[in-house]
Amino acid sequence: MRNPAETALRKKILGVLLRHARLRANLTIKDTAQLSKFSTSAISDYEYGRRDISLPQLEVLAHIYKVPIAYFWSANPLPEDEDRALPVAEATELRQRVVGVLLRQARQDAGYTQTDLAEVLECAPTRIASFEMGRTEIPLADLETLAEALGLSIDYFLDEGIRPQGQPVAGINEMAQLCELPYEVRRFLAHPGNILYIRVAMQLSKLPASTLRSLGEGILDITY
Repeated sequence: MRNPAETALRKKILGVLLRHARLRANLTIKDTAQLSKFSTSAISDYEYGRRDISLPQLEVLAHIYKVPIAYFWSANPLPEDEDRALPVAEATELRQRVVGVLLRQARQDAGYTQTDLAEVLECAPTRIASFEMGRTEIPLADLETLAEALGLSIDYFLDEGIRPQGQPVAGINEMAQLCELPYEVRRFLAHPGNILYIRVAMQLSKLPASTLRSLGEGILDITY
């Protein structure tokens, strides 16, 4: 079972890190709200640990503040500034669905039912189902609790594509292969804002066909 005191403390610590990252980026709460499309009250609540934040939302703020997502779990030095656009709304929605798929895959691999995970969070199984279908944002504290229960690191759910820098430079062979791609594909790959979609495709390519089929059916249910 989760420890409420530890969860509350984690939210407070995360809030301090968020505030530090925002101030380092020379942004006000209002600036951040305009860039992220989150409300000013939400940004303030995140920083004071009064409101749950989901992993996709945290990734968006990490991008805006130009810090690696790992900053919120480690003492790694912060990188130099880099400016590139991120489709916030689309990124958050898509990442929410991918995190849900990864959660479902991890649960099934561990031999757990949705009821089992519901007991861990002390919630209804329908909430776990909603998480897995991407219909409901997963509070970061809940995601960390579920990851621990499944014997996983939070890294399992992270999208390394949403980060300011640290991407390896392509070698000669990789560059030659890129040059062979159609122009429209090269143009898509070259746009920094599309890194999210490329990384998502890479993550999805590793999932079993049955899981991908379920994800596709879930997206159709949400769309139609």
